[in-house]
Amino acid sequence: MADTLAPVQPDSTWRRFFTQENVVTVVVGFIVAVAVILPLVVLLVSSFLVLDDMGFDSEWGFDNYITLFTDRIIPKAMLNSLYVSSGTCLVSTVLGVSLAWINARTNSPGRDSIEPYNLIPFFLSPFVGAIAWHNLASPKVGLLNVWYRDLFGLDGEQYLLNVDTLWGVIWVTGIFFTPLVYLFVVGSLRRMDPSLEDSARTTGAGLLRTTLTITLPLVTPAILSGAIIVFVTSAGEFGVPFKLAAPYGWETLTTQIFTKAVGDDANHYMGATMSMVLGIITVLLIWVQRAYIAPRSYTTVTGKGFRPNVLDLGNWKWVAFGFNILYILVAVILPILCLAIVSLHPVWTAEIVPSDMSMNNYVKTLFWWEEDSIRAATDGIINSFILAFSGASIAMVLALVVSYMIHRTRGFGAKLLDFLCVIPIGFPGIVLAMGVLVTYIKTPIYATLWILLLGYITRFFPYGQRNIASIMLAISEELDQSSRMAGATWFTTLRRITIPLLKPGIFAGWVLLFVIFLRELSISIILYSTGTETLSVGVYYLANFENEALTSALSMTQTVVLLICIFIFRRVAGKEALTA
Repeated sequence: MADTLAPVQPDSTWRRFFTQENVVTVVVGFIVAVAVILPLVVLLVSSFLVLDDMGFDSEWGFDNYITLFTDRIIPKAMLNSLYVSSGTCLVSTVLGVSLAWINARTNSPGRDSIEPYNLIPFFLSPFVGAIAWHNLASPKVGLLNVWYRDLFGLDGEQYLLNVDTLWGVIWVTGIFFTPLVYLFVVGSLRRMDPSLEDSARTTGAGLLRTTLTITLPLVTPAILSGAIIVFVTSAGEFGVPFKLAAPYGWETLTTQIFTKAVGDDANHYMGATMSMVLGIITVLLIWVQRAYIAPRSYTTVTGKGFRPNVLDLGNWKWVAFGFNILYILVAVILPILCLAIVSLHPVWTAEIVPSDMSMNNYVKTLFWWEEDSIRAATDGIINSFILAFSGASIAMVLALVVSYMIHRTRGFGAKLLDFLCVIPIGFPGIVLAMGVLVTYIKTPIYATLWILLLGYITRFFPYGQRNIASIMLAISEELDQSSRMAGATWFTTLRRITIPLLKPGIFAGWVLLFVIFLRELSISIILYSTGTETLSVGVYYLANFENEALTSALSMTQTVVLLICIFIFRRVAGKEALTA
């Protein structure tokens, strides 16, 4: 029989699926899913486990959730968290919108030069800011209160300011999170069609009326987006309420989660329950922002070329200039100056004594290895640099591959991968840290730097991914397509075409993550153990000893390092890096 059977061709569907791009996308997606989803699933499961009176696993149930509303402390802590988040949201929104309007739409002097300094507080540690403001405005030893009493001849029980309250927490977190609202609003203001305001002015509307009835309503989606992000971020903030509120009886949900994670009455399951409640609230708010607020747009940009109106404020421009300078003074200069002064004294007594000033505290915190507190601080510096360098490097590599899979190859599961990258943004750091803790507490990586590294990367690599994605979308795909048509694989195209074009953005993103990792506290405070302290944990460790001078010295060291990184970031990324 001359005829032979033709070879069976594999199904074309399977051939299309098992491409290099699809395989890599699935593998990367699996890694991201395990890193992000697994801790959250374990956290959810753990929230339904109940400890018996002996501290052992008892049974499944809703007892932990019932305790949330019947316990003596936890319901009050939840209410305090709501107060802090709402107040912070209000302060940051008022300051952020005001500063954005001044820099985007007015003739305030030096606004282009001043603008980058408005964003510096976001890159500094709020916990360090709380330490500085405690030294400035605590009732007994606050420098401003001491000067106030000396000026008016008052006794030691009287004071002008008191930041050791929930109001103090709101104030400090508010000024440090103001840049978040600023960034959302200033871009919208600069993209507005000036003819909309011109039309209102021609009808006789004054500056105030035009701003309130035209300008602000048009940027309302941006304002609401920034406000929600601030609400979510402040809800997960640990350092500020720990320093200013918790020692005086004002517990928040984050300080209670910390207590249940590592305190004397540690109960990981109760901590998991509180974390789930906090996580669900923040995720819902982020979902509202992304689904309903962010897509909203008004006709603020036309097809005509235009430059934003610069409103002539007359003599009021100096008031606007003074307001901008005042914010920088309060949020940046005054706290750093206070830290520097306190750090130079052997013991802080709220009195500046030039003859007592020296660098001894810096020598102790950086080089002296005898006392346990100093050892923890010193180890923290080394560990932080290890984590920041390795974490930023790994996170950016992962961010680069993920972004390329999503936006260039569009392999199988690319949309799902994109969704997975959004999830960590919606959860506070302390919630994800609690998830990582309950997931890996009985594994070899527990009590090592590896678990901290995992927590850092899981929480923050989406920031690097979004940064690279925004740059990648601005680069024409024709270059990639030409390379692929010439026979190059996706990896060769990524290595020879995409990465060289993305080098400045990759390095800028790396420096940004380096800064974030270097100041991170919420994750570190849950996952650290003896020998794995970070720089922020070192500051926390010294603060527990109520040695303000040593604490300020280490805080000042961290701040100087962060400022140097910010300077490098701006030099590499360009002038627009710290502007909108």
